[in-house]
Amino acid sequence: MSPDLAQRIKALAAETGYAACGIAPARPFETFRRAVLARMARFPEAAGLYRDLLARADPRADPRAGAPWVRSLVVCVRRYGRYRVPPGLAGHIGRSYLFDRRCRACPEHDMPSRFTAGLRALGLRARRGGVPERWAGALAGVTRFGRNCFAFSPAHGSWINIETWRVDAELPPDRPTVSSPCPPGCRACVEACPTGALVAPYVVRMDRCVAYLTYGAPGPVPDELWKRMGPWIYGCDACQEACPLNRGRWEETEAAPWLERAAPLLAPRALAGMSDDTYRAVVHPLFWYIPPDNPQRWRRNAARALKNAECGLPKAE
Repeated sequence: MSPDLAQRIKALAAETGYAACGIAPARPFETFRRAVLARMARFPEAAGLYRDLLARADPRADPRAGAPWVRSLVVCVRRYGRYRVPPGLAGHIGRSYLFDRRCRACPEHDMPSRFTAGLRALGLRARRGGVPERWAGALAGVTRFGRNCFAFSPAHGSWINIETWRVDAELPPDRPTVSSPCPPGCRACVEACPTGALVAPYVVRMDRCVAYLTYGAPGPVPDELWKRMGPWIYGCDACQEACPLNRGRWEETEAAPWLERAAPLLAPRALAGMSDDTYRAVVHPLFWYIPPDNPQRWRRNAARALKNAECGLPKAE
């Protein structure tokens, strides 16, 4: 093992802009696989969603599947909780999506490619992704699982993204962080979930989650859930905003000019009446990873957000 190489990798991560970096062994994530199977058994009505997740994730449960050369995992934390949220967008679009690094206009868009290039310059064979990120974060000691199922950084709360690389070097692993960061007995996130998708600490029922309902649910959403989705148009931050671990963790120290320019057209009333041309020219470039022919979902979600704002939000049972 090479402690010096591990330190050089962590220094590279900091130079690239990552808030933290840890090392984990490239071993199978059997606990991840068992957790998905347990959710399928507990929520048979949503078993198809979990089955799809497992079908996509099965190879990810073993970092060396299809890549026998992999020896270690490099896990980096990107902090996005430093941007100023433009007026009118908070509470309507999830912050992770507002400041998604995948948006080409985001100044952090090329962080992974720069880090990959740096790893290869250190003589490493490296491949990005291919593992369950939140589990990798805990195994590498850079994040912990909160009761709302988000990954939490000690310094930045859950306003983070995790990005992973598989490399061909035997590196000294960091100490895993398996304990919960949550205060004993806290149920703030469970009580804040508008649709009751967070049925218990550490347990989310996917087919009731507002985030899934806003962008992934096929067909019409049942009326009971439709009303409980409140003002959310794309994604949801309710459980993160309620979490005491996130108090003071969002620091609006940087502007987001690429988002500020589009903000008037991302407000609920503007989205509810937007034209297809506006969707293609303004909205889709910011959220390019969703189908380009889906403006009607945005309009429908925005219209519901406006109506729910007028009627008030019922509490989850």
